[in-house]
Amino acid sequence: MQSESTTFLKIVAVAIAVGFDVLAISIGVGISRIPWQTSVRLGISFASAEIVMQVIGYELGTGAGQLFGAIASWIGLVLLALVGVFMIVESYRHSEKKSFDPTRGAGLLVASLSISLDSLGIGFALPAVGIPLIPLLITLSISTAIFTSIGLTFGAKIGERYERDAERAAGAMLILLAIIFSLHGIFGKTI
Repeated sequence: MQSESTTFLKIVAVAIAVGFDVLAISIGVGISRIPWQTSVRLGISFASAEIVMQVIGYELGTGAGQLFGAIASWIGLVLLALVGVFMIVESYRHSEKKSFDPTRGAGLLVASLSISLDSLGIGFALPAVGIPLIPLLITLSISTAIFTSIGLTFGAKIGERYERDAERAAGAMLILLAIIFSLHGIFGKTI
């Protein structure tokens, strides 16, 4: 039986690990200096996606679920790279209306899925590592909101100064993160 402090540390570690995807995509979205109401919608969407995927993963957390978790992680990485590609393409468009908007509709769904599919895989492991679901979900909802807020604020500061170049850099950063996470998944802890 593990101590409460060990359980707490595991919960915090999972929340921080999950939060980095949220932070990266929030910086990218924040570059466009979105309104406060949109920031709230984004935070709620990201937190909801993370929680739903954790619950689904937790419920499936046996045998076949581990295989699906690995596949879900790869799909999440591909979606993360696609969000980056869309952001770069949009930065070269000079029209007022952008076709890919990660703050609403299909764009918001893709962005939320790209950051939450890895949580599906994490959810599969929770029963095996002894992390209780409810405390994790509470922690995740708080940490996701914090990471989203920090990312959007930081992205807006970058966007004020460098707008198009920052949008391209954020898109490239998301693609690079997807590649690094993929290589880490292929080669394990050596990277």
